[in-house]
Amino acid sequence: MKLACAKFLVSIIAFVGVFVLSAGTALAAGSITYSKTRIQESNGGWNLQMTIIYGGKPALAHVPMRFTFTPAAFFESYLDDKHGDKPQKRTIPLVGQTPLNESVDVDFADTRGKIFDRTRFDFTISRSHNFSAGEYDVVVHRADGAQIGGKQKLILEGDNDVIDRRAISFVDSSKKKDNKPVTSATAAPAGTDSAPASEGAPAAAAEGTPDPASSASPPAEEAPDPTAAAKVPPGGSKGCGCRTAANPTSSSGAVSALALAGVAFLRVRGRRSLRRAG
Repeated sequence: MKLACAKFLVSIIAFVGVFVLSAGTALAAGSITYSKTRIQESNGGWNLQMTIIYGGKPALAHVPMRFTFTPAAFFESYLDDKHGDKPQKRTIPLVGQTPLNESVDVDFADTRGKIFDRTRFDFTISRSHNFSAGEYDVVVHRADGAQIGGKQKLILEGDNDVIDRRAISFVDSSKKKDNKPVTSATAAPAGTDSAPASEGAPAAAAEGTPDPASSASPPAEEAPDPTAAAKVPPGGSKGCGCRTAANPTSSSGAVSALALAGVAFLRVRGRRSLRRAG
């Protein structure tokens, strides 16, 4: 019984020792206090001002530290159908986001080189390092891996890029133009005669539609008369292809012959009448 009680007391003492040791380590890790937990944006960045207690005097004047920012909420600016072109804002909670790490060297010495256990420090985080307006959970670690203070929430105020969440309109804007009267490019101005325009229309139609007579194949040459072909002398001469019955020179020669015959007849008759009279 006494042995069991002794073991129980040893267990309690060991537990208390571990707790005290852990508490001492936590106190030795120091603390961090931010001047403002809501920081206004300036020139695309946010300047963080803080007081850091190292938890003892550091061995070096410049101590490397890592600031881990885990996004907890995003400040969205958006457009919707209800408000038109006026941007709206809302806070979107975030879970399971990839942390953003910033490594900086914190100075714990003054201008004379004397090292202190605490310091006032500030640095700027910017959008160029993937930060945006929203809420972040921040944890700071020393170079030896110890965490300084606890997790704290910082709010980075500002306006993010506007997201257009309005419904997409599928109405064709060209339909509005179809309702307008179509003005012909060749229309005559007011106060002038529109006859040329009306004459131009048939001309254009004539150009667009070929004339049946002109589009038809050219007429075949008239076949020569067999009788006329028979009268063409052989050889290399070229015939005119004219019909002999329709030659105007032959008809005029016949008339001349008849006229000469009539004149001769009258002369002979006149001579006979003179002889009788003598």
